[in-house]
Amino acid sequence: MTITAMLLFGSHARGDEDIFSDTDLLLISEDDRPQHVQKGHLSTSIYPLDDLLTRAQQGDLFVCHIAREAKAIYDPSDQLGLLRQHFALRPSYEREIRHASDLGWFIVDFGGESHLQSLLNRRIAWCVRTILIAKSAELGRPVFSAAELAEFAHSGDVLKLIKNKETDRADPGAMAMLRNFLLAFGAVRFYRGAPDYGAYLKQFSDTANNVALSLIRAEASSQTSDY
Repeated sequence: MTITAMLLFGSHARGDEDIFSDTDLLLISEDDRPQHVQKGHLSTSIYPLDDLLTRAQQGDLFVCHIAREAKAIYDPSDQLGLLRQHFALRPSYEREIRHASDLGWFIVDFGGESHLQSLLNRRIAWCVRTILIAKSAELGRPVFSAAELAEFAHSGDVLKLIKNKETDRADPGAMAMLRNFLLAFGAVRFYRGAPDYGAYLKQFSDTANNVALSLIRAEASSQTSDY
């Protein structure tokens, strides 16, 4: 793998990290497909430059994060500058809000049965962060840190739900907090009636909600490994 740039983003780039924070790295490579590798508190995203530039022009929220906050560790041809030059916010992030909301409602309905509490906590934080980053981006002033997102939402629960991703324990109040958050900020449920696992699966598949589908696969794999 040929690496053409290495960028630091997230809390370590902002300077608001704590002992639980991941170190978030973006490696720009000549490979032809994006990858993500998580090892402990090291989170590494690997993307080809052409893919990142396309995402920048489309107002992608991940590239927004990079364009607004990243710092170059190794970037001899100023590819970070190129991403900043090409990035443009979209007026609407409805799709991102829908994906995060659908997964959030799924967790409210079925998260109590999870075998993977640490992953579930991370996905709850992802739902909350994605919705609020998207809504702040629609206003033209995207924010990313947990403290800024909590201030944007005027909600202490937001900070708790995001910080819970640092633990592998269930918070007895998390589901109620998540439900209230979704009612206040999320998209409405895509269906009416009693919770239906199959309906969620169809929705995730029909809308290409890959984050939700990855959680479903991880849960299924964990249950299989128990036997």
